[in-house]
Amino acid sequence: MITIPPIFKRQFLIFIHSCRLIFKLIIVDQLSKWWFISSLPSKLDHTIEVTSFFDFAYSWNHGISFGLFGSYAQYSNILFIVLNIMITAYLWYQLFKYESPASFAGYSLIIGGAIGNIIDRVLRGAVFDFLHFHYGDYSFPVFNVADAFISLGAAILIYDYYKSKKSIEQSDQTNYDALQKEADEIRKNNNEDFERE
Repeated sequence: MITIPPIFKRQFLIFIHSCRLIFKLIIVDQLSKWWFISSLPSKLDHTIEVTSFFDFAYSWNHGISFGLFGSYAQYSNILFIVLNIMITAYLWYQLFKYESPASFAGYSLIIGGAIGNIIDRVLRGAVFDFLHFHYGDYSFPVFNVADAFISLGAAILIYDYYKSKKSIEQSDQTNYDALQKEADEIRKNNNEDFERE
């Protein structure tokens, strides 16, 4: 009977679970874009007011997330497709080394969002954005569900990094205190032995 080494079994399970979650995220992103493209009047910068601070907007983004670098449309699409694929491949590589459920979720959210936007660029030539928050004179760049996944995933990874860093520091401090206590005991015993002599 063939036995699979535990490391390969773990990698296979990570791959299956990550693919399942990422696929669901892509479906949610693509369905939301399809629905809004079909439902919103196809006029650039057309908005439907939902609340005093939130609108649905019809917007095509040739740049990266939140409309950055959109003015370089003639170069951006192919460049960002290649760049996004490279970054996504790297993040998937990192996902296989995850150390906590939070980092697994964080990487999966970013990968799912990135692939959702890559699909837009390949099929539509640009990323469709439709969520717009604003307050007074301040207007947040129009974004989509994939951008929200990417931002949420990044926030989770940052939180997880600082949480694990704090845990490591506490563990190091505990080990240091234990070693210090052991050194004090040895010093105390040596002093007692010296006094007896």
